[in-house]
Amino acid sequence: MFPSAFIEPAAETTENEVTDTGVDFFFDYETGQHIMKGSVLNECGDLRKVRQYVQNVLRTPSNVYKDYIKGETEAFGLSIYKYIGERNLPMGYINSELKREVTEHLLKHPMINEVKDWKAEREKRGLNIEFTVVLNNGEELEISHTAGGADV
Repeated sequence: MFPSAFIEPAAETTENEVTDTGVDFFFDYETGQHIMKGSVLNECGDLRKVRQYVQNVLRTPSNVYKDYIKGETEAFGLSIYKYIGERNLPMGYINSELKREVTEHLLKHPMINEVKDWKAEREKRGLNIEFTVVLNNGEELEISHTAGGADV
């Protein structure tokens, strides 16, 4: 019905194409507050968006918050939190399960290409986790986090 001159070709995606992930507002995990200038929320840049996504994954137990469960087929968050305090589980199991879950969740983000250099160590105050997140543009983010409490 329409002439072929009016049909636009499908857009080709390139490897360096920037993915629009929407608007995120800067959140300070130390204070538990969004950061504001005057009465306006500060928007995050792309690197900060990824850092906040990583923090949300690491801090969220799975199937706890209804906002994450509603309409989803996969649980958001880490099921490893149900094992905290279980001293009868080998550290190797906890480490490998945590690595698997974190990697699976992080690779769902459109800006994350790889998770590498995984290190986890049990300490008195929790499980210290360190890893590197490689973004699609080649930038690397060093992540360090302590999961759990004193009973890990």
